[in-house]
Amino acid sequence: MTSKSENLIVWQKWFDPLGEDDLDQMQVIESATEPEFYTEEDDEEEGENIDVVEEEEFYKRPTKVIMTPMGIIPYTENTASNKIFNFWVGHTNFNLNLPVCKLIEDAEGVETLDVFTRYRFRIGVGKLFDDKSIMRDINETVYSFLDQ
Repeated sequence: MTSKSENLIVWQKWFDPLGEDDLDQMQVIESATEPEFYTEEDDEEEGENIDVVEEEEFYKRPTKVIMTPMGIIPYTENTASNKIFNFWVGHTNFNLNLPVCKLIEDAEGVETLDVFTRYRFRIGVGKLFDDKSIMRDINETVYSFLDQ
């Protein structure tokens, strides 16, 4: 159990697990670790590269989709949550009970609040607000509430 003066919220920028940049980086790393072998047949197949190029033109990457309350939508740059929202994860060493969650949700500039566990939550900060001042205000408000 922590004393009143030890209550703490630590903020971390949210990482989008479906983010295109991150997936592309993971694919590059995976392909770089695969061994490549050279054979004499490779020399003979150089004249056949035209067919390979034509096949690659017809190959289309599978479309990623996400489930939303509005149904299934394609996951594109326009629908990627990390492009639409400015998400931050808050890690606490105290329980996120209903009054604390209400204080966080009602803070000016907070668009969304998602509680993941009793010690972890995520907020979405509005585009026209300064995320650092929003997080500072949340810290001050929650700390003063918990010190009562």
